[in-house]
Amino acid sequence: MKVAIAVLCLMWLCSCESRRLGRCDVVRIFKNEGLDGFEGFSLGNYVCMAYWESKFKTHRVRSADVGKDYGIFQINSFKWCEDGTPGGKNQCKVPCSDLLQDDLKASVKCAKLIVKTEGLKSWDTWDSYCKGRKMSRWVKGCEEH
Repeated sequence: MKVAIAVLCLMWLCSCESRRLGRCDVVRIFKNEGLDGFEGFSLGNYVCMAYWESKFKTHRVRSADVGKDYGIFQINSFKWCEDGTPGGKNQCKVPCSDLLQDDLKASVKCAKLIVKTEGLKSWDTWDSYCKGRKMSRWVKGCEEH
């Protein structure tokens, strides 16, 4: 019985660790955080890129060639955030753990700096799956009423 309870607790903890937002939640948050039209890119571009980077999982952490990638945008710790990666630059001036928050404020703020500095082309997934494609489908049906 104790083992069953422990397994259930572990399953519950795992489900809490990897929150996945719905597409319309992402659209609403990104719009509220000023990504619609930011640096000339429609909101759909940011939603598309976030989907292909993390499948909208806010707590996703993945190993990279150098450092790790964090959060919904999979922002890298070598250049953009601080997690103790040797030689890390922390250009967003943020702990990488802040990029794992469900409100996405730190993630969007850092993504804006990246886009201002390097453009959306900084994300290979945007270049491969979003650039030059119809972006309206990413926001369709999520209009606020």
